[in-house]
Amino acid sequence: MTNRVRAICFGFGLIAGVCPPDAASAQDADVLAGYQRFYGGDKDGAMGDFERLVAASPARLPARFGLLQALEARTDANHALEPEFERQIDAFIAEAEARHGRSAADDEALFYLGNAYLLRASYRFDHDKGMWGAARDGARSKRLADAYVKRHPEHGDAYFMLGTYNYYVEIAPAFLKLIRPLLFLPSGNRAEGLKQLERAHTQGSLFSFQAGMLLMEIYGSFEGRPADGIRTGEQLARQYPENPQVQFALADLYLGPAVEDYAGAAAQYERIIAAESRRAEPRDALCRAQLGLASALVQQVRPDDSIRVLSAAIDRNPSRPAWAMPALLLRRANHRALIGDAGAVDDVKRVLAEPRWKDQHKGADGLLKWMSARQASGEGAVYASLLRGNRLVAEHKWDEAAAAYETVRRDHPSDPQVRYRLAVLQFARGDAAGASAAAGALAADRAAPAWIKAQALLMVARADDLAGRRDAAIRTYRRIADDYEHENAVWAARVGLVSPYRRR
Repeated sequence: MTNRVRAICFGFGLIAGVCPPDAASAQDADVLAGYQRFYGGDKDGAMGDFERLVAASPARLPARFGLLQALEARTDANHALEPEFERQIDAFIAEAEARHGRSAADDEALFYLGNAYLLRASYRFDHDKGMWGAARDGARSKRLADAYVKRHPEHGDAYFMLGTYNYYVEIAPAFLKLIRPLLFLPSGNRAEGLKQLERAHTQGSLFSFQAGMLLMEIYGSFEGRPADGIRTGEQLARQYPENPQVQFALADLYLGPAVEDYAGAAAQYERIIAAESRRAEPRDALCRAQLGLASALVQQVRPDDSIRVLSAAIDRNPSRPAWAMPALLLRRANHRALIGDAGAVDDVKRVLAEPRWKDQHKGADGLLKWMSARQASGEGAVYASLLRGNRLVAEHKWDEAAAAYETVRRDHPSDPQVRYRLAVLQFARGDAAGASAAAGALAADRAAPAWIKAQALLMVARADDLAGRRDAAIRTYRRIADDYEHENAVWAARVGLVSPYRRR
């Protein structure tokens, strides 16, 4: 399960430090400055700021929690830091518990104790440190958040923690089966949670950025308001132009099932590439954006352009981050294989021949097996023959696409790929009912590969949503989520369980 799905399931993954009602006062201006530096994209600088604040005042909860946030962010890229983070957050919780135990009126201890439990829940969930422990921490955080907000309903930042829990715990069953009843989590309230996050965004200080990042996802994926999600993201991008995470989140929104605007996603990746390329020492965001742009181009059925982007990056022979070169080579191998380029295997072998890239060898072996099986079955050749029609569909040239597909259909009348692409064209042209009938037959075809069955069922569910048959749509979305959890269609299906499909 990806970190993104984990974060969405519980709403824990984007939690960041908050402060008590006097957070913006002069005594905490230095803490606020550290958070702003963190949100601005300078994570190393923020880490240094918080370390200095803690060294000057070791018992100061706001500074220590900021340091925990910066340290937790580093654990994703460096697992060796996990023991140190675990030691520090356990100690923080113990000390906050002791303060709260000595005085129930200690609002600062109450506030940070709730946020620390939520942060530890997020960490445990994201790093496979125990579902039960994560659930217990989440439940404790919810109870503490409720108590704090009752005392300080005027505190805008306080609504971020509560709103995050209330919103995401209600949609969690779409992503994790029976998660709330099974783990005895307190109930949430999706509508109220959304209002609380909006309040944190508009009235908070430290939390406005984090709430905005969540609202971008919520509006765009779960509430059927993609324009609001994009607007929120663009506002954050203007406010924090040095933080590429905002553009990455916007790209995810454009790529997501509620928008599916691959050109819009490509534009976000291009913005990141342009900004990072101007830096004296480009960050890992540059390679991430190059990989993202390549994938967005393939989604637009522009594999040749994708390969050119990847080749240009490979020719620069990046040495940092260490994963960049093997990732670029394997992505280019995949895209070369899609168009039937026999040289694709050379990129894979180049990765396998390099001992320092051993972490990527398992993925490289899997890619070789996929390429071999695809060639042996003839799937690759049929895919290549469909490329012209696929590109015409992407350009909304329906009649030309139909003519291109007909040429392929005459040679492969029963091929699942051909039938699927014809159904996609039919759906795109507005005949959802006809496409659903074709897709339903395809999903029942034993000869169809799993990815086509999953995509075909997704088309059936979306057609039901468009026709107002929500119960039928939910049953089909659930079937995809239960039976095809490793296929790409599952994310769209889980989003469909939360929010009805609407045409762009």
